[in-house]
Amino acid sequence: MPQVVCLGIIVADIWARPIDKMPDKGRLKLTEEIGIGLGGHATNTGRCLAILGMDVAVMGCVGQDGLGDFALEELDSHGIDTSGIYRTDATGTSATLVFIESSGERSFIHAVGADGEIRPEYLDIDLVKSPELLYMAGALAMPGFDGEPQAEVMAEAKQAGVTTVLSLKPAKSAGTTRQKMFVSFFWTRGLRLWR
Repeated sequence: MPQVVCLGIIVADIWARPIDKMPDKGRLKLTEEIGIGLGGHATNTGRCLAILGMDVAVMGCVGQDGLGDFALEELDSHGIDTSGIYRTDATGTSATLVFIESSGERSFIHAVGADGEIRPEYLDIDLVKSPELLYMAGALAMPGFDGEPQAEVMAEAKQAGVTTVLSLKPAKSAGTTRQKMFVSFFWTRGLRLWR
């Protein structure tokens, strides 16, 4: 069983650089480089922990598409357990277009996609209850899962003795009262809020 389960947003990042000016409407603009990477709180945290040698599982939702295939292959390449990732045909994998200026400044266009399809009934609750730590990654960025559904899953983990961390998207509230009942720690952009 994994030491840490990272449950939350899984995002394909499609980036281009340098983009110092967007093309005029209906026009083509050339750039030097375009690439794809994997982002999202669950995947970023999971990969970092796996690189540090921890046994990690990532849970969430991706589409039945090429971006979903890419996400699973990328996680598998780091030895991460992906058995808890649900694949949906209701929508595509969550994706972000990242425009990188010469200065390094970035601008984003995002599609919530499959991250909005996460539901408790799609999750392996035994996997949620198995680790030492459940990292709820990207809370308040999963429209179908935030609030009460998320609190239910966190309650299951907490009752099984799992330490829980709720990572919040910046500029959002600190979760619902019910979510707070099952949180050991809150986390947002490098600011740890002890409970």
